[in-house]
Amino acid sequence: MISSPLLQEKNTTPRSGWYLFLLPLFFWAIALFAISDALLFWIKGEAKYEQNILKEWLEEARVFRKSLPELIDNYRKLISRDSTKLGPPQDELKQMVLVRREEIDQHLRALGEPPTKIHPDILPLFPTFYEIEITIAEESDRPIRWASGLPFRPEQCQVLEYMIAENAKVKLYYQLHAYDRRRSIEQEKLSRGRWLFLVGAGLALAVTLQSLYSYFRERTRFIQAQKVNQAAAFAEKEMLAQQLVAKAAEKDSIELRSQMYAGVGIMAGSYAHNIKNLLVRPLDLLRRCIANKALDQQTSSMLGEVENTLGAVAVRLEQILNAVRRQGDKFEPVRFDLKELVCRTVANWNSIADDKWKIDLEINVQLEGESFINADPSHLQQILENLIFNARDAVFEQRLALREQARSQQINDIQKSKVTIIEAAAWRGRICFDLSSLSNNIILEVRDNGAGMTPEVVARCTEAYFSTRRESAIFEGLGSGMGLGLSFVQSVLDKSGGKMVVSSQKGLGTTFKIQYEMAL
Repeated sequence: MISSPLLQEKNTTPRSGWYLFLLPLFFWAIALFAISDALLFWIKGEAKYEQNILKEWLEEARVFRKSLPELIDNYRKLISRDSTKLGPPQDELKQMVLVRREEIDQHLRALGEPPTKIHPDILPLFPTFYEIEITIAEESDRPIRWASGLPFRPEQCQVLEYMIAENAKVKLYYQLHAYDRRRSIEQEKLSRGRWLFLVGAGLALAVTLQSLYSYFRERTRFIQAQKVNQAAAFAEKEMLAQQLVAKAAEKDSIELRSQMYAGVGIMAGSYAHNIKNLLVRPLDLLRRCIANKALDQQTSSMLGEVENTLGAVAVRLEQILNAVRRQGDKFEPVRFDLKELVCRTVANWNSIADDKWKIDLEINVQLEGESFINADPSHLQQILENLIFNARDAVFEQRLALREQARSQQINDIQKSKVTIIEAAAWRGRICFDLSSLSNNIILEVRDNGAGMTPEVVARCTEAYFSTRRESAIFEGLGSGMGLGLSFVQSVLDKSGGKMVVSSQKGLGTTFKIQYEMAL
């Protein structure tokens, strides 16, 4: 994933400033709460107040020591009682129902005919009732009604209708009488509520204006930040496009290089095949000469050495042919002795490492028993040789570093300085092959005292075409620094069931720990 400061800046988007309106909303809420009673009285008017008084009067007034809701509830229980069940006889039940209905009727008459109601000096605030009607759900067609007998028109008087009890609705036609003192008090309350509303509204308006100013200021900053982020996003896209172009070019280069390596492999296979064919006749002649009993012992011994050398060359050419012809995703695992393969590989390269590279190859076997594994011997031999070449390059790099360090030291004694430089040049590398076993696994450790790697390089050392020596000189013309050796090692191990752990320290060397399951 690609990350850059521009992208990080783009993600820090400014806030829109909506939170600035929380303060004015809070003040508006306080103002509305303070004048809520006045507003409700102003909106609902006088009727709501009077209706609450009438409801309380209808529900709490008692004539037969019971309130109207209680009388209605008793009446409903009687009319809903089933005569087939245990209880009074049918005639007696009907008589009880009539009695309860008469009680409700008398209660309504007592409520609707106060003794002072019809006189001219009627009490202040006392209402005039024209009609009271109670409708019970069980007897919706037989409402209980009391009428005053006074003429009235329903559209010109006030009506109160609500559920006074369960499944029982009361409907009251009435008219209220105004009272000047109470009205003046109510007008004062309304005026005081208006002043409170004006003060609260003014305060909330001031806070709202301040919040609007802050909001537009934050909005301007937000727009400016968006423009900056858009410019950063455009620059980020341009950079990503350039990186994609660079990756495409690198991919084309890798494909071209792969084609070149494939061509080199075909050419190497062709040369190896031709050379192997050329060795057939000399080997046959050597065998005939050795079979001649007339030769003296010294000549026979020299011819035998020549035969062994040519035989080793033929075997080597056969290995090259097998490696060239083999497909990378196909393996031919067999059971073989890993210790024998390590010893043979070290013997093949020991003389070159000692004479030409100034490197000592060492084998340390700590095995108890056999070291057989199931793998492809030719691939395992290539793994060992790649690790040898990698260690050789690290040793060469360490030797150069020691020389540069010796030259950079300020030593007053010229003779001592020369000795230091000569000792650095004579420094020898070391590659150790340690074979051991752990449980049912064979462990091979390849250690060197080369330049070592940093943790960042260790994490990427097995990636294809990754190399820290790409710009360095190619040692001995063997193609070092291409970034293919360790990637090949890791690929073979992944496909053949092996595991590898790399540990390294800069300036002290590197260890490759390879683990295979022991073959039965």
